[in-house]
Amino acid sequence: MKISRLFRYITWHYGKNFLILLIGLSLAVVFIDFLQYAQKIPGGFNLKILYAFYTWEYMLVLIYPLVLLFALAWTQIGFINRNVFVALFSFGYGRRQVLLPFLTVATLVYLLFVGLQATSFAQGRDRARAILDKKKEQKLEDLFFKYNDSFVFVKQLDPIRKELHDGMIFRLQGHRVTETTRFSLARFEKKHWIAPEATLRTKRYDVNGSLTGFQERRVANLTVLEGYRPRIFKQIYQGRSLTLQDGFAAWRLLHRQGLSADKVKSNLYNMLVMPLFALAMIVILFFNTPPYQRFVRKERLWLALLGSSMLVWALLFALYRLGVNGTIDPDFGQSSVVLLLGLWAFVLYLRERRIERESPAAAAL
Repeated sequence: MKISRLFRYITWHYGKNFLILLIGLSLAVVFIDFLQYAQKIPGGFNLKILYAFYTWEYMLVLIYPLVLLFALAWTQIGFINRNVFVALFSFGYGRRQVLLPFLTVATLVYLLFVGLQATSFAQGRDRARAILDKKKEQKLEDLFFKYNDSFVFVKQLDPIRKELHDGMIFRLQGHRVTETTRFSLARFEKKHWIAPEATLRTKRYDVNGSLTGFQERRVANLTVLEGYRPRIFKQIYQGRSLTLQDGFAAWRLLHRQGLSADKVKSNLYNMLVMPLFALAMIVILFFNTPPYQRFVRKERLWLALLGSSMLVWALLFALYRLGVNGTIDPDFGQSSVVLLLGLWAFVLYLRERRIERESPAAAAL
């Protein structure tokens, strides 16, 4: 019963502070951005509202890990000023018990935003940019890429209708073209592109490698380019945002083709791995913050908590941009920093558990 009351009390204050800061900071940033670009947004009032909403979606995803730490600082300092920690420790609670509600709320928030990024919520930035640049869904032209043991040229991709126009597939064996496939139209259905009519030309070579002739045949409803979703084309050629499902599909596809997937991996790490730094920092900051008012100078504590949080967040964001640009390997960018923070947090947690076992009274200090 005591743990349940403790959990509800801390969860209420931390969750309330998080929501206030998240809504307040995100709306403030959106308002500043809207004032800057309001005159450039075409159309009427409805497009301006849509631009602000899509920008707000992007800002929520961008700053929520940082806001988790700001809310922790606000809650901790408020508890210290009101001697809440003194009261909790006097009732026999340990620091690990007090930490648990903070970690629970932060984990639930992380899972919520991961779920949102599996939806169109992840594409808020692209939608806002499209409104600002007065662009509709653009057609992609003159695409050339590798597909398994073949190379593909497509004259045009229509992402609205999900159609490929005037395509050619060159199948290679060694350094020779053994088969070419031509189609004037292919439509995307589920996981495949279906060409209603296609022409296959198979070339014949003699033992010396000289071309001796070819065989041509027409095929109806030919399946081509399995796994190449329209959104994957946009990510590769336009740098567009992907949902989690499309991101993993693009990663697997590019890896299977032997192509660089650094940009896709950087985006996936930024969605899944980067926010975990907030969970590790919650443990680190909580155990390194004195719980008693007599040991604290409030101004220095605010500076330490907010400054360290922003510094780590900025470092991770910079590593994300470097990974997207291919400057560093995404596998060793954000992941290494988050791993180090996680190990530090784990060591502090084990140390606190050992202190509580050896001397419960000392653990409160």
